[in-house]
Amino acid sequence: MLRPMLRVDIVAPRRRALDLVRALHVAGVVDLAPFESPDEATAALFGPGPELPIGEEYAAAVGRLTELAALVGRSEAPRDLVADLWALDDRALFGVVERLLATEGSVAGLTGRRARLVGELARLEQYRSLVEALTGAIGRLPAVRGFASTGLVLQARYRSILPVLRAELEELTEGACELIAGELPPDRIAAIVVYPARRAPEVESLLGARDLEEVRLPAEFAGLALDELGPRLAAEMAATRQRLAAVEAELEAESAQIRPLVEACLVVLLDRVAEVDAVRNGAASDHLVVLAGWLPADELADLRSHLAREVGPEVVVIERERATPGRPDVPVALDNRGPARAFEALSTFVAVPRYGSLDPTPLLGIGFPAFVGLMVGDAGYGLVALGALVLARRRWRTRPWMAVLWPVGLVVVGSTIGFGLLFGEVFGSLGHELLGIRPILFDRRDAVGPLLVLAVAIGATQVSLGLGLGVVNAVLLRHRREATARGALLVAVAAVGLLLAIVAGLLGQQLLPVAGGALVLAATVLLVTVGIRGPIEILGTLGHVLSYARLAAIGLASVMLAVVADRLGSLVPNVVAGVLTATALHALNLGLGFFDASIQSLRLHYVEFFTKFLEPGGRPYRPFRAAVGPEAVRRRDASAVSRRIERWTTHSASSVPLSPSA
Repeated sequence: MLRPMLRVDIVAPRRRALDLVRALHVAGVVDLAPFESPDEATAALFGPGPELPIGEEYAAAVGRLTELAALVGRSEAPRDLVADLWALDDRALFGVVERLLATEGSVAGLTGRRARLVGELARLEQYRSLVEALTGAIGRLPAVRGFASTGLVLQARYRSILPVLRAELEELTEGACELIAGELPPDRIAAIVVYPARRAPEVESLLGARDLEEVRLPAEFAGLALDELGPRLAAEMAATRQRLAAVEAELEAESAQIRPLVEACLVVLLDRVAEVDAVRNGAASDHLVVLAGWLPADELADLRSHLAREVGPEVVVIERERATPGRPDVPVALDNRGPARAFEALSTFVAVPRYGSLDPTPLLGIGFPAFVGLMVGDAGYGLVALGALVLARRRWRTRPWMAVLWPVGLVVVGSTIGFGLLFGEVFGSLGHELLGIRPILFDRRDAVGPLLVLAVAIGATQVSLGLGLGVVNAVLLRHRREATARGALLVAVAAVGLLLAIVAGLLGQQLLPVAGGALVLAATVLLVTVGIRGPIEILGTLGHVLSYARLAAIGLASVMLAVVADRLGSLVPNVVAGVLTATALHALNLGLGFFDASIQSLRLHYVEFFTKFLEPGGRPYRPFRAAVGPEAVRRRDASAVSRRIERWTTHSASSVPLSPSA
């Protein structure tokens, strides 16, 4: 359901602006909105919110710490550490920042050393590749001292430049040079130019004018005989790798020590920046500051108590108005309990319902897992999925997405196991053959007709429910024409269902005039209310009902692939190979089954069901909420916080004292 919302103005003395916004931030229930001056107030009474000078200090600290975070690497900020830092006053918080920034020089130095070693290793590797490409030719050269060498790499299509370059070099060095070339995959040519060391400036100038890619030999190898280059390069590369590993280990050790504190400081500082922005976006007079916003009506009393406790009795919360249904500017706060809460992210993925309309979340919480279970319908697959879900929760328990995946996944696998028992399926036919499991409802392999009838019946039921809810939604939002049109569509669907039952012999012919008359009446009402597209919508709605046949089609494909896996596994002579074959096919079927079933289930809800009643256009409720809640901040003991932060910052040479607020 959707929570009733109130618009409030929160007024406090101007000097308490930062205290007010910080208390609101911790409370985390007000969705801030632009302040609208009361009718009785003059236009000049309230102007823009005040600029807080400390905002520049916050922004500068965020910039410096972001640069430091880029050096030490990013990670998730520990929650307890964030709460500890939230308990610090601004002076103490900036003291922690200064201590962290004192390590920037050391970290930057290590990062620079690592970059230089990586570049050196890449250069050595490039020259080693070039030397290896020319190994045969180099072996025929005499080991002559006093000669320098330069490596070249060029695209194979520029092969014709080598004779020209050789002639120019011979002219420049009076014949005292050599150019050796060879193929360097892929599609490149490697070359080494050997020339007298005293001619190095002229040769380098010539090569530079040709705009060739040069591979510079390290200075310590200058003048070394070419036949000694390979072993010396290999040895130098090994030594460089060792130095690089040592620098990376030292950098990681220092980064790991400060990384959590850097991330936690950034979280808190970004909250502080958001507070300054909130004050600036509010309103102020000479003596007052006002912040406006929306909050759930049942949170008003708690907000007043919280502000009185944290700021003082001088803060006044004024109730401006109660939201009326249909307003697009009112934020929509969903209120679902238990596992249904996890489905809120899915129900609002395409569109947020307009304020005052119906919440589709409980319906999705029932329909989505039921459809997935019906399509997969194998108890064995459900048990495997349950095991994977448990392992994932143990591995990523603290991740935000796990809070959604865990309850949704539990309901889905429970539905899958339940339908698997109804259909008598455990890894296809394996449960029947090994455990003697029999279907309770029917065997999907032999009951294509009943399965198809069940799917279409589900479609007719859900589409009719959607149209009925559409009538309710239109009445709530006072859209009379829309309510009439959706009611007519509902009558048309019921009339068509009645006609089909009569044709099938399930009902007597005496109901034929009733069904026909209802259908004509519904089409006429639609023609009057929405125009020519009204009667066409009847056909579209019937098409939506038939679209639910995919529940049967995907389920039938899943069970058949499971049976194929069992049969192929049993046909392989080798037992181990047969088990591996069946397992591979079952794994493929399991992955495709849950993925496709989830997509199709969501599609049926979004396209065939929600479009019948969901009123889009709502604005999500986004309360001004800090990284920690009021209880986490309140239970922080000042001296204990100081000791914990001191331990985090003992590596720093800074002596800035820490003085957390009480």
